[in-house]
Amino acid sequence: MCAIFGIYAVNKEELLKKISKSQLYRGPDEQNFYFEKGKPLFLGSNRLAVVDKAGGQQPMYSEDKNLIIVFNGCIFNFKEIRNFLEKKGIIFKTSSDTEVLIKSYSYFGEKCFNYFDGMWACAIFDKNTNSLILSRDYLGQKPLYYLFKKDYFVFSSQLNGFFHDKELKLTKDMIGNAKFFFHGFFPAPHTPFEEIKQLEPGSILKIDLSNLNHKKYFYWDITTGPDNNIFFKKEINKENFESTFKKVIEDYSISDKKMALSLSGGVDSFLTSYFYTKAKGKTSSFSIGFKNKTYDESYVIKNIDINVEKKIFKTEKEDLKKAFLSVLKMNLDPVGDSSMIPTFLLFEKIRTFSNVALTGDGGDEGFFGYIIFDGYKLGSIFKKILPKFIIRFINLILSPLETTYDYMSMGKKIKIFFLGLNEPNEKLLANWICPLKLSEIEKNLKIKIDHDQFFQDIKKLYEFHDDKMKFAQIYMYKYYLPSILIKLDQASMANSVEARAPFLSKRIINYTLSEKTNKLSGY
Repeated sequence: MCAIFGIYAVNKEELLKKISKSQLYRGPDEQNFYFEKGKPLFLGSNRLAVVDKAGGQQPMYSEDKNLIIVFNGCIFNFKEIRNFLEKKGIIFKTSSDTEVLIKSYSYFGEKCFNYFDGMWACAIFDKNTNSLILSRDYLGQKPLYYLFKKDYFVFSSQLNGFFHDKELKLTKDMIGNAKFFFHGFFPAPHTPFEEIKQLEPGSILKIDLSNLNHKKYFYWDITTGPDNNIFFKKEINKENFESTFKKVIEDYSISDKKMALSLSGGVDSFLTSYFYTKAKGKTSSFSIGFKNKTYDESYVIKNIDINVEKKIFKTEKEDLKKAFLSVLKMNLDPVGDSSMIPTFLLFEKIRTFSNVALTGDGGDEGFFGYIIFDGYKLGSIFKKILPKFIIRFINLILSPLETTYDYMSMGKKIKIFFLGLNEPNEKLLANWICPLKLSEIEKNLKIKIDHDQFFQDIKKLYEFHDDKMKFAQIYMYKYYLPSILIKLDQASMANSVEARAPFLSKRIINYTLSEKTNKLSGY
């Protein structure tokens, strides 16, 4: 796990080193750079060494020195791909997944990104074509930002990398900021600034360095369904899911150090922890508890029968305040999830045990674990049978109902449910989980938003799927999961820990996208 960054401009070596320093916590083990005297391309990497510390140094070069790569992430099926390439006569010198990535690109070309199971953001300088290829994983687990100006290009793992260029003038992306306050994160390609873009999940940006002409395209968009190929055949079903998940856990457990486990009261983190300990034996799990019992899952965790040493840390107000100030000082990318603070504390504790951890993130999105899925199904029925004036009357009755600061109290859930029924079906999920309504955003940002344009992508997703529960599933993958992934990446990397989520394996994602929703619900 790393920070990666690069610049195409004249005399920018010092700027590259400033960017590196600002993201040191993402890669405290090594800081290395690529540049050639008199050439305008500069690449850099801050490395957190998790797999093959000795052999995985970056930037990494191909045998003929014509390919140079910087890579943030982990390719979990790299051994399978390596075996395939070795049978084709390709020789490997290290045990690292970075070498597999660069040799996969050399052999398969840009198609290689369809063959990876994992999380990544990478940049490959191809001297043969004098081009720079940026790629981001299929769900956007790893961040990647970029900026084009005349005769100038820069990319970085975090927004703070751009702020070191004192000549750069930035203007607010008002629609991007509106989407942040609506979704709780900046959906790619938006960022807080017009000039800086975010590479979309599942996409490739190819830049011709002779003139900075560039094109962007998707190697996979989960909207269209699974991506089956020579490494991901359609072979998973309910009968062999357990054996498949065991294999995923095996792949996701490759590390030079013993895994820590992030354990909550949910089924997804329990299954991840259960299958890991069955395969690898006893380890330590880490959990955060709260004084407010509606947020606290420690009582559930204590009763989980699993072969781990459970480390449960109860948070105090001072702990949360200190963590908040630490996060604030790091100048991290904006994230609207308040659980960023306890998650930061969690990984602060994990760091004392290991630099790599397994989590259960992604299970609820794929297997309909959230209560909002039940609400969406029920809401669709209510909207068919209840006249609009009845819904308005119910909302009038519920409006005086007091809600508390407790986590999703019954009164709060009922009010949110019926209030959302005023919206068309394609906007139900969005309006139930948004931090602010569009009308509130317009008032606070003092802008006028074209509502049809704002919801255009969501409406297209809704119309694409005849099975509206499949729409709900993919909506949560695309418009809710990213807020969790941003939080997870930032909280873990701020503490120099690599967080891995087996439920986000491409094998599992392919399965959840291909199965009928009634077979996945309540899995």
